[in-house]
Amino acid sequence: MKNTLAIVAFAMILFSCKNEPKTEEKQSDSSEVATSSTNTTEKEEGVVFLKVFDWSKIANSSSEIGSFPYISAPDGFVIKDEYGEVAKNGMTAFSDFSKLIMYNGKSFFNAEGKKAEMRFAMTEKHTDFNQFKFDKSVENYLEGLGAVLLFKGQIPKEYLNEINKDDDKTVFKYIQGDPWNSSPVKHYALNHNGGKIMFQVWSNSASGEVGVVALEGFKQTIKAPTASEMQKEIETSGKAILNINFDTDKATLKPDGLKIVDEIALLLNNNPSLKLSIEGHTDNTGTTARNKELSGERANTVMYSLAAKGIAISRLKAAGFGSEKPLVPNDSDDNNAKNRRVELVKF
Repeated sequence: MKNTLAIVAFAMILFSCKNEPKTEEKQSDSSEVATSSTNTTEKEEGVVFLKVFDWSKIANSSSEIGSFPYISAPDGFVIKDEYGEVAKNGMTAFSDFSKLIMYNGKSFFNAEGKKAEMRFAMTEKHTDFNQFKFDKSVENYLEGLGAVLLFKGQIPKEYLNEINKDDDKTVFKYIQGDPWNSSPVKHYALNHNGGKIMFQVWSNSASGEVGVVALEGFKQTIKAPTASEMQKEIETSGKAILNINFDTDKATLKPDGLKIVDEIALLLNNNPSLKLSIEGHTDNTGTTARNKELSGERANTVMYSLAAKGIAISRLKAAGFGSEKPLVPNDSDDNNAKNRRVELVKF
């Protein structure tokens, strides 16, 4: 009997001991699921763009940075131009106003202003790219200036896909290097006495890249054409080319666009026999179908706005051509802006 009780007691102890690890295992699984669920929820919230970057968290720097683009090739390296030759101005590409899409590990920010792109190669041809030396040189230089590392690593691909949703070239144009692949990107902010500057650094085993933006507000240089200027252009070439501003991806006129419509109405009132075809054009951002639809909607907005001002609809036509008839190649921000236009064509 004693032996039987001992065996039963031992079995109960053994059963109890085996149950304890299982309970812990279940708790561990539950914790992992909760963490995974939380991460998924954060990702499902979509890409977040900051309207204003918080510079108060970036220490001010008074270091000597020289002139734009504030960085040169380390010893043993050269900066190549877009044709693969040594860049004479120390930049592969330059724009007086463009942007870099910066990432801080949680959200994005459009750093807009004067922009330079630099692609680095070895000075000696047929020499393997020294990625370690390039990374170390640039990292030490930027840290010496007082630049703060905002992010180092891979930007989540689902975020990149979201950014590319409307234009599949957005990441290519505004994030330096190749963030789609395993090579990490490094994003820096420099709060300098001379201005706010942001850097992007990328490299792999074959080359290195640096992007720089000196932040500044956009300066509007396009002046609204007058009725007399439109008339002169139509008399000379048969049409007037206008940059009329609409809300993004909409056919709603902005206030300065409304002023241009007023000038078109004045043109038509001053020339009672003049008939105009209002033709909308876009750049190649977005899909071909959407561009054609949008350009047609915008042309119609101008036409019906003129009709509302008393211009006979029989004197007007509207058409949208999307990106079918570019004035210049869509290969830069400046050229894209030229292709986004409304033409008044005499008929």
